[in-house]
Amino acid sequence: MKLTTVPLKRHQGRIETASNFGNMKLKKTLLFTIITVIILGSLGCLFFKNIQPGTPGGSSAEENFTAFKEKRLQLPVRQEPVCLVAVGDIMLSRGVAGEIKKHGGDPGHPFAKMKSYLKSGDIVFGNLENPVTPGREIMLPERILRADPGVAEALREAGFTILSLANNHLPDFGTRGILDTFQYLEQAGLKYAGAGRTEREAYTATYTEAKGLKLAFLAFCDPVLVPEGLAGDDRPGVAGFDQDKVQAAVREAREKADIVVVSMHAGTEYEPEPELAQTRFAHMVVDAGADLVLGHHPHVLQRVEEYKGKFILYSLGNFVFDQKWSRATREGLLARIFITRDGVEKVEFLPVYSNDQNQPQLLEGEDAERVLKALDLELEEAAVPAWDQESRVFKEGRSYVFYARRPLPASRLHKVRRYDLDRDGSPEVYSLQDGILEVTDGSRLIWQSQDDWWVDDFFLGDSDNNGMPELNLLVWKAGCFGPHRPFWITEEDYSVKNHLFIFKLVEGVMKPVWQSSNLDRPNYEAGLADLDGDGTNELVVVEGDYEDPGVREAGAWRWNGWGFTKISYEDPQDL
Repeated sequence: MKLTTVPLKRHQGRIETASNFGNMKLKKTLLFTIITVIILGSLGCLFFKNIQPGTPGGSSAEENFTAFKEKRLQLPVRQEPVCLVAVGDIMLSRGVAGEIKKHGGDPGHPFAKMKSYLKSGDIVFGNLENPVTPGREIMLPERILRADPGVAEALREAGFTILSLANNHLPDFGTRGILDTFQYLEQAGLKYAGAGRTEREAYTATYTEAKGLKLAFLAFCDPVLVPEGLAGDDRPGVAGFDQDKVQAAVREAREKADIVVVSMHAGTEYEPEPELAQTRFAHMVVDAGADLVLGHHPHVLQRVEEYKGKFILYSLGNFVFDQKWSRATREGLLARIFITRDGVEKVEFLPVYSNDQNQPQLLEGEDAERVLKALDLELEEAAVPAWDQESRVFKEGRSYVFYARRPLPASRLHKVRRYDLDRDGSPEVYSLQDGILEVTDGSRLIWQSQDDWWVDDFFLGDSDNNGMPELNLLVWKAGCFGPHRPFWITEEDYSVKNHLFIFKLVEGVMKPVWQSSNLDRPNYEAGLADLDGDGTNELVVVEGDYEDPGVREAGAWRWNGWGFTKISYEDPQDL
């Protein structure tokens, strides 16, 4: 399969503010789309595009909502997928350590440009290509590696949750280096796979749960690469490619987990094609029960293969490394892999490039598309809001998506979260089922959404940047303006439209913070992210169109103290 670019659907629309409700054309520049600011009203959106009266025959709001709800209840149930973020080789020694030293000794420096993308995952995985242990400075061109203990906490703060240690560099500083690595990672709250204090521990899966899904992680290294570093009965080290032990480990994990992820450290360095040892091993673990295989070690990107309905990413390339001598060794992938109980649903690929300070940053345009051709996949292109650190502006970026199961059917979301919204030390349970959201504390029902609402989704976080998290709802409801109809609205609107509602939990009572009127465009997905790293959240949404259900466009909004303002995409040359 080949890389294909699917053009985005764009619309010349009406931009309406409190003082101007006329039509304005969207102006395109060579680099960015400049979007005029849209202001949402203090208690609702002050824009009402496509206002419609009741349906012919005088259908009431109640009748319209009843019909809408009946259609939604006929859709199949869908559990929310887990987002696994996976990256390639991470090496925090040698030249990378030198850059850390130049930048004030900050071990988080290598991840600065990718933090928001890493933190977007429920689980974040990479291959740590060095032991973490105190010691001497490592200089180029040495091939013995180690990183200072402070990197463990930096990895956690960057968003990582689990790391593969099954590689040829973990034993570089002997038994002491291996044991130190375990200690520092554990102290930082990081899980790891593929290495242990004994052989049994090295071959045992590491388990983690997210959104009700239990995932098992296993990691193995080709013994050709690490002949002296394999774990033994009483010897710490890494798990090798021993077929019987690997198959037994995968089968045991298969019995205990919903999804089994295997990391393999194998192949020939700098070769763009996987070799026979990689393909044989990857096929063997899939046959044994693995759902997903992630490859490391070649230091360049290699293709993706679908084998028996499972996916093998033969090499994710370098993520943080000091191999600056070629473009291929500076390039890698951040893969956002969406997984349900049925396996991989879709993968969003973000190509990255290591700059001169050994920091991965996003690739764009032709450079990104050139890199992605190595995957040999049919990808769809989608717009995403992004922050340009150099020019200090928001811009329209691109993501590249592979759909493992396509088309994704329309569905109704079932979702459960535990979250301490009122910060009393006791998390509440937020349960969405069949359009109704319930909030409980033990056996006590705190709050339930209204019967005349259909809640599509919810998310928790500080949307108004006041330092306290809120409950944010994407709601469909019918209604009318009644006696408080704005003067510019000439007819009532009884149709079912989309809304954003925000609540806070205070002393056991759910109270409204902000509730929109009919949104100009329905929000199908939404979440919070600090895109520009300024310490405040942006509201990131996937917007649709009431008339064309196939439209999906990404946008970003910022709380302005009394509502939300849409963030413009600026061309830095115009500033």
